[in-house]
Amino acid sequence: MKQLISVLLIYVSFSFVFADSGMNGNNDVPLIPERNDSVVSIIFAGDIMGHSPQFQAAYNSVTKTYNYNDCFEQVKPYIENSDLAVTNLEVPIAGSPYSGYPNFSSPDALLDGLKYAGYDVLITANNHVLDRGKKGLERTIKKLDEKGFKHCGSYLNEQQKDSVYPLIIQVKGFKIAFLNYTYAVNGIDATKLSYVNLLDTVTIKNDILKARNKADFVIITVHWGIEYETNANSEQKKLARIFAREGVDLVVGSHPHVVQNAEFIEVDSVKKVPVFYSLGNSISNQRKINTDGGIMIKVFIDIKSKQILKTAYLPVYVHKGYLNGKYQYHLLPTTDFIANNQKFDLNSTDSMSLMVFDKNTRTRIENFPLINEIESEFHRD
Repeated sequence: MKQLISVLLIYVSFSFVFADSGMNGNNDVPLIPERNDSVVSIIFAGDIMGHSPQFQAAYNSVTKTYNYNDCFEQVKPYIENSDLAVTNLEVPIAGSPYSGYPNFSSPDALLDGLKYAGYDVLITANNHVLDRGKKGLERTIKKLDEKGFKHCGSYLNEQQKDSVYPLIIQVKGFKIAFLNYTYAVNGIDATKLSYVNLLDTVTIKNDILKARNKADFVIITVHWGIEYETNANSEQKKLARIFAREGVDLVVGSHPHVVQNAEFIEVDSVKKVPVFYSLGNSISNQRKINTDGGIMIKVFIDIKSKQILKTAYLPVYVHKGYLNGKYQYHLLPTTDFIANNQKFDLNSTDSMSLMVFDKNTRTRIENFPLINEIESEFHRD
C-alpha cells in the first residue's frame, strides 16, 4: 500500500505537467460557439477484439447467454455525451462455434454491448474481417443491419458497395462522410477482393473526391502500420499527407494494437488535419505493456465553418478482473481512476499497471489535451 501511495503522489505531479502542455501549441483554436447546436461532436475508440477469454467472461452458465454490458459501463457516459460514436469492429460476428485468435468469431451479444455503450458506427475494413470467410462476412453485415448500426469498409458484393459508399451520416443537418480501408485481409489474395476496401491511393483519391462532393466533412479510418510499434512508420506518414492534401479533415488509424503518436498536418494557413495513427485496443485480452488499453478521441466541429474546433483524447485501460463484484474486461478511463481511485477498488498491481499505461500514453499524445480538460467549453443543452 505504501508503494501504491508513493506512485500515486508521483503521478499527480506528472499529471499537472501534462495538463498544462496539452492545451498549448497547434491545438489552440478561435472562440468556441456558445450554442450546442452549432457544434457536432464525434468520439472514436480503437480495436474491438474478441479473444476466447473475453467471450468466456461474458458467458452466464445459468442462463446460457452472453452479456458484454459491464465491459462498457465506465466509458458509456463519454460515448453518450457525443453526437456520434465510432469504433473498429475487428472481429466477425459469424456465429458459433465462437473462437479467438487467429480466426475470430464472437457472439451476437457483443453487438448488443456496443449498442448499450452508445456506439452508432462500426468500421469493418481490417485484416480479420474474413476470418470466417465470405459467409462470416455476410452474417456480420446482416447482424449489423439488424442491430441498427451504420457501418462501412466491407460489403455483400461490389454492387452493394457502390450503392452505399462513402457512408454519409447527417447530424444536426451537417453531413459527415466516412471512408475506411485496410492494408490487407489475412490469408486472402487481395487482388480477388472487390467487397472489402483495400489501401490503394488511386481508388482512395477518387473516393475522397466523391465524399467531398456529397458531404461537409470527410473522415478516413485506416487499418495500417506495424503491430506493437508505438510510433507511426514512414508509410503511414506518407499516406496521411496524401489524405490531407486530397481533402480529408480527420485521419484515424487502427491495427497496431498500441497507441501510436499523433500529429497535426498543416494543409494551409487555416486548416490543420489531426492524425491519430493508432488508437490502440478498445477491448482485448492482450496484456503486454502498451497493449492493455487504448485511447478514445473526440473532435468538436463547427457546423458553420466546417472546421475542427478542438481535438482531445481519453486514455482507457482494459482491466481484466473483478469490479463491483463482477469478473469481466472493464474499460476504465484512467482520468476517472486518478480522480477517485477508491471508486474502482483495484489491487496495487492493477493500479500500477493502469498508471504506467496512462503515463506512457500521455507521453505519446502530449500535443493534445485530455477530454476532461476541455469538455466544459462545450455546453450540451
